[in-house]
Amino acid sequence: MIEGMVTSNLRLKGPRTDAMARYGRWIGAPEVEPARLVSDDEYIDLALMDGDWRGLAVYIYEAGDWTVFEEVSGGLGDRASSEWLSLADGRELIYAGYNDAIGYGELICISGGHVIRHFLDDDQDPGARIDVGRLPHEDRGPLEDWTDVASWVERNEDEFFPGSEQGWLWIHAVGG
Repeated sequence: MIEGMVTSNLRLKGPRTDAMARYGRWIGAPEVEPARLVSDDEYIDLALMDGDWRGLAVYIYEAGDWTVFEEVSGGLGDRASSEWLSLADGRELIYAGYNDAIGYGELICISGGHVIRHFLDDDQDPGARIDVGRLPHEDRGPLEDWTDVASWVERNEDEFFPGSEQGWLWIHAVGG
């Protein structure tokens, strides 16, 4: 694992326009600005103003039958399963993220309106731990702590969160 890594991605089954509409309703916060098409080498700078995040920023692109939301500014994680189920809206969803500076990792997989796996480990808040369900590969080695989430993300990044040279930057106000 690379030191100082923070990554967080949301993957929704369906075309970008549908996924963005669901996400926009789910976030329930006003836009700082409408989504705009940008290149992958500028979206972080565009999400900042004077070194601070302009709001809850995501970089959005399509990957096959999925729409990926790269969480730029933080703020999507540590939500109840019921909130993720609402966003999934009966379809598939994967949210995976970790921050090795604070010892945090979360993975949630939803399919067919059911939580298949929700795992959260936070060194700063051990009482927030969630460990529900199992993924098929966990027969060989279950998720035990946040480092296992980081390893899962790194192993599966190319398949689930491949990146894109161009996508939509969308920023919403923090706090809804």
